[in-house]
Amino acid sequence: MSEEPSDPAAGTRQMRDRFTFLLIVTATFGLQLLTLVTGIIMARLLGVEGRGLIALVIAVGLFASQISLGGSLPSSVTKLVAERRVTARDGLRDVARRRGWLVLVPCLLAGAVTPVVHHSGGTSDTVAAAVVVAVVTFQTIAFQVLAGCLQGEGRLVRMAWVALAPQGMFTVVLVVVLAAGWSWDAYAVLAAYVVTGLLSVGFAHASLLPARGRADDAIDESLVWREARGNYVSSVRPIDGLGLERILVGALLGTVSLGLFATALAVSNLCRLVSNAVRVIVLPRVATHQDDPVAQRAVVRRWVGITVVLATAIVVVLEIVVEPVVRLAFGQEFVGAVGCARWLIVADGLLAVRSVLIAVMQGQGRGSTASWIELALVPVLLVGIVVAAAHESLVGVGMTLAAVGLLSCLALGRAVGRGPRAAGRHARRRGRDVVVG
Repeated sequence: MSEEPSDPAAGTRQMRDRFTFLLIVTATFGLQLLTLVTGIIMARLLGVEGRGLIALVIAVGLFASQISLGGSLPSSVTKLVAERRVTARDGLRDVARRRGWLVLVPCLLAGAVTPVVHHSGGTSDTVAAAVVVAVVTFQTIAFQVLAGCLQGEGRLVRMAWVALAPQGMFTVVLVVVLAAGWSWDAYAVLAAYVVTGLLSVGFAHASLLPARGRADDAIDESLVWREARGNYVSSVRPIDGLGLERILVGALLGTVSLGLFATALAVSNLCRLVSNAVRVIVLPRVATHQDDPVAQRAVVRRWVGITVVLATAIVVVLEIVVEPVVRLAFGQEFVGAVGCARWLIVADGLLAVRSVLIAVMQGQGRGSTASWIELALVPVLLVGIVVAAAHESLVGVGMTLAAVGLLSCLALGRAVGRGPRAAGRHARRRGRDVVVG
């Protein structure tokens, strides 16, 4: 089916996509607000040391998830479920039954490395932290994969609500604890985080479409792993997804420069929030139109165009207000971050467009090409930051990220413009259309 405006169904779908986009953007900002609220409450309840333990546990769990099954597997299942227009329960049931145990591997490894990074005075505290990290890793991976299933089924509105569930429930618990005046330690807060997280995993699983019982809807396991392997680097996104730039700035320029750099990052990530919402929509839409190149190109043009326009507008506004915002929000001592922030704002706009282009290529089944482009630019990023650090220039670090973002957009844009190979344009379509809900 064509995506031309004269097609009534296409017009309805475009209106629905715009509504979904606005909802996801709203949910994303809501999630950021909830994260801010929980951070403030935990700081009041626990102090610096307890807050640091919470941050460490969550960071290790997220990192273990991102570099393992939680990184590229969600985009793989999104693409395959959307492409075949099947339910996730029918398509992935056999794979989940045979390979579900694999999720334990990163969980156990994350728990095993916890004592290395968590220096506690007692064995019991170390063991407790390791167990919590393992559970947090499990629920993070499970939640991300289930979100990928919902995305593939086209249940983007439900996915937005599911995304808010864990942080929303956790925030309610902490607000009650603070209002009641209860004295919770870090492990009690972590227990609440684990319980609300597991409840959210259950909610996400229950939100999947019911199985239709069609045996031929099952997705071949080899396809799942092939897509996941191809998408790995582009899903992990080492350029901006692993914090390499922060690690290098801290190691080469010191904690003072890292503090300024972190401030610059804090005021420059608005484009990324918007692009995340576009990515949620564009990957399954592109995959759904695998057998209709004209409609697929229309989807790509529309959403890449929307991203470019929004990113440009956001960059212009932020460049105007960045200095007074830093001065008022962080204080006079952080004004030194403004020069770097100006370049990071440009970099964020470019990297936002690049993330949407990656989603397009993953939807086309060309995630491996995006991965090679991403991998090729990592040395450019590392060398650029090292050179900037040698000149003690935070502005140089920002310029490096902007340059890498531009190179990434150019390379990915060329690859998208050339289109998928003819053999990749025709995928077998099975099952009924999945209804967005």
